Amino acid sequence: MANLVLQMYLSYSQICIFLSSLSQPFNDWSDRNVTQGFSWRDGSASFRALTDEGDHKINLFINEPIPDIEDHVVRAFKVPFETLDGNIEIASISDSTPLEISPGKYSLQVEFLQFDDGDMPEINIRLNKVQTDFVILKADEELILDEDLDLEAVPAT
Repeated sequence: MANLVLQMYLSYSQICIFLSSLSQPFNDWSDRNVTQGFSWRDGSASFRALTDEGDHKINLFINEPIPDIEDHVVRAFKVPFETLDGNIEIASISDSTPLEISPGKYSLQVEFLQFDDGDMPEINIRLNKVQTDFVILKADEELILDEDLDLEAVPAT
């Protein structure tokens, strides 16, 4: 069961998780960021959604057991994430929800679920206190996996 369920309007085909303390929390996307499906730098991770814009249901799981990737997951990523003060945000360009979690190093896993036309798209966000590497757990045909990952995003201006 999710620790928190949010409804958020996503724009520019991205969902972002970042430290509330960042003055420029959103990332510029390189061509490689687009093809790998995410843009990452310390304190800020953005993920390419399955739709360009619209309301999304966000299921947030904090320190919950992580199940195997299920069949209805279309796209999934795991990246490291660290917070020193525990103040983070889940956001899009036009909407944001501040949250407080325990300070520490996390594995941030984001899963985009399959949906039918007319249904609200759904995203699972899993934050678990454990160190991790960068992994594309599941990819659809829009992602390119056979190139090096770009892990040096710069703040959007």
